[in-house]
Amino acid sequence: MQPALGKLLAMTLSLIGPAAADTPTTLQLKEGDKIVAMGDSITQAAGYVHDIDAVLGAQYPELKLPKVINKGISGQKAEDMAARFQRDVVQQKPAFVTISVGINDVWHRVGGAHDPKVLAAYTANVTKMVDLAQQAGIKVILIAPTLINEDPNTEGNKRLKMYIDAEKQIAADKKCQFVDLHDMFLTALKNKPADAGKGNWLTSDGVHMKPLGDAVMAVGVLRALGVPADKIAIPAPAPAATK
Repeated sequence: MQPALGKLLAMTLSLIGPAAADTPTTLQLKEGDKIVAMGDSITQAAGYVHDIDAVLGAQYPELKLPKVINKGISGQKAEDMAARFQRDVVQQKPAFVTISVGINDVWHRVGGAHDPKVLAAYTANVTKMVDLAQQAGIKVILIAPTLINEDPNTEGNKRLKMYIDAEKQIAADKKCQFVDLHDMFLTALKNKPADAGKGNWLTSDGVHMKPLGDAVMAVGVLRALGVPADKIAIPAPAPAATK
């Protein structure tokens, strides 16, 4: 892991505060475990996925973990991901799947009125993905959608909370891990330093990530995998010099 990434992740931990009470306290990964990242363009861009790979590869080389399998496709909503979940996740036979879904379900429709039928379909499709994974013995990490513009008072962020609440309920019902990235992003924004300047700080356009936004996402997933803070933020020790 590059020292610059370790520094960025350390700053991220200071911005987002402590992990949720239900966060695993021991590493959940075993040797050779595969992870699939299901998602939309934020996942496809791979920033947070690369950060996860960097930390796991540097801190747990003995586990010989393969790179995270990136199954993000730009523009996709819950119904799109559910339609390809069997092929893109179950058939990969991973130990874990992270499911990042919801931004497009809201963002692409925010110009119109909220439709309860859309939320119901979203809930059904996310539930379907969790069921398919668990039936195959795959552990699920549900990732809450992040934000739509760096202002909690936008219509997109207000509406997003209904989708996040739906995910929380699914996670509770199905007993799978839930990462409230939306809350983490809002906490980071509250702690935005005065010298950070105006304009977007975590994202490039209010939705897609800058490096700091990717770091917040990576920390959320790493915590869910049971990686402790001292291994998230601190670069791996340099190899011993050979004599």
